[in-house]
Amino acid sequence: MQRYDKPLDRSASTTTTWDIPKILSLALSGKLRVPNFQRSFVWDTKDVLRFFDSLYRGFPVGTLLVWQQPVKAQKTRFGPIEIDAPDDTEGLWIVDGQQRVTSIVATLSGLALQRDERFEVFFDLRRKRFVGSIRGGIPPHSLPVREALESRRLLAWLRDNADELEDEDLETADALGGALRDYKIPVYIVAEGDESLLRDVFDRVNSAGKPISRAQVFHALFAQGEEQGSPSNVVDKLAKRGFGRIDESKIVQSLLAIRGGDVQRDFHDEFIDKEDISYWYDRTERALDKVISFLEAEGVSHTLLLPSSFPIPVLATFFDLHQDPEEWVLRLLRVWLWRGWAHGFGRESGQTPALRRAIQLVNPKKGHPSMAPDSFAAVKSLLESIPNTPITRLKPNNFMTSNSNGRLFLLALSSLSPRHPDGTEMDIPHELESNGTAAIGQIVSGSRASVGNRAFWLRTWPNPLAISNDSVLESHAITHDAIAALEAGEFSKFISLRENYISEITQSFINSKIENEITIRPPLDSMIVWDPDE
Repeated sequence: MQRYDKPLDRSASTTTTWDIPKILSLALSGKLRVPNFQRSFVWDTKDVLRFFDSLYRGFPVGTLLVWQQPVKAQKTRFGPIEIDAPDDTEGLWIVDGQQRVTSIVATLSGLALQRDERFEVFFDLRRKRFVGSIRGGIPPHSLPVREALESRRLLAWLRDNADELEDEDLETADALGGALRDYKIPVYIVAEGDESLLRDVFDRVNSAGKPISRAQVFHALFAQGEEQGSPSNVVDKLAKRGFGRIDESKIVQSLLAIRGGDVQRDFHDEFIDKEDISYWYDRTERALDKVISFLEAEGVSHTLLLPSSFPIPVLATFFDLHQDPEEWVLRLLRVWLWRGWAHGFGRESGQTPALRRAIQLVNPKKGHPSMAPDSFAAVKSLLESIPNTPITRLKPNNFMTSNSNGRLFLLALSSLSPRHPDGTEMDIPHELESNGTAAIGQIVSGSRASVGNRAFWLRTWPNPLAISNDSVLESHAITHDAIAALEAGEFSKFISLRENYISEITQSFINSKIENEITIRPPLDSMIVWDPDE
């Protein structure tokens, strides 16, 4: 191979970034192509899934090396995708990055000529992980990744599958779409005319230097983790309260929100060189500590009882800006919280844009807290973004501990102060911390999908018929009629009676929280005009 002694002409080269939609557009238009000297696509399903996981998590995936040259009309392929590419005076040959670009095009375009399971990629909304097809079918609770890139297609898919989705699923789907749309891959474009030079550059990109080990990378990133702070450190510190573990993504969102502006901006470019990152993590931790206290006062004693984690960064920003808000403002903030949980935050437009709007209502501009509205104005704006109607529809026979519907029932049951069989009050956060959702047990044999058969009821506890203390039974919404049905061996009737009773309790409980008749007015103190002559 010919070697070059002269340096690369940097004036003929460009360093830039491409987002995923641009890569897809360039490929499908025929402008971006795979040259003949490149190897064929060799990644397997696992490689493709790991690549998309990196995009979702914001991990670096390397730089694309591209050669800009005139190209003739021809058929070009990206895995199973065949493109009729036209003449182009500024075509772009992929010198390094074929596996990555092909994964993007073949997975997200949906235009494969024949089926290739390597590119049948789904995102499990409950486990937040990428998965392949299962025996050619769609895995449960999973969004086809090709539906997530465009907001219109994503919203259409969410509408079509609304009956199977919960609020947190919508939030997760929005986060996936945003992560894919916003991810930017570095690109180095060489416009020199000789292919031999490109081969030389390609060889050096792929073989030069001694690779750094994973241990060295981790040491470089995290050796000073305790000093500079990190999302995981904040999670660990807050978890000591016994409230459970807040997702790291909410820590990052809260930090960005506290700094102000668009909460969906790229976190990697957030801090300038001399900023004290540990200060911002500490500030975020203190704000989230107040959020937890606020939620606990509302009876939400553990993360496993949160109907939706959407409010966390909004509340963190509010409590960071307003250290000692008036009690009236706090009451209005509680109303916003419950109305959002009852009716769904961002149900119409998606949770990602809804979160962006909510943060900007509280702290609109990065680095300019003085531009934030006062506490009442912020809460008033938040309330105006949420429906103000009583809740009338619950799903007692579709009970799951992981969705917002199920957790609203659990919060109503928790408000009854459930008791142990011996009459002592349960420590619900302790039970959830120790046993997870196993603390929400089945009372009698029969369907677990009905709230009528679920309670804060441990597996070691006896049958309700063995409990003579009425106050214990009442604390678990077990009425005398339900006990009578159980004594008659009518388990289905027991479940049905209790289901109806819990539905009534829950509807009353939630409607008392959303206070649809409340007047949205400023605090009385701010309305008093003092006369200095009196």
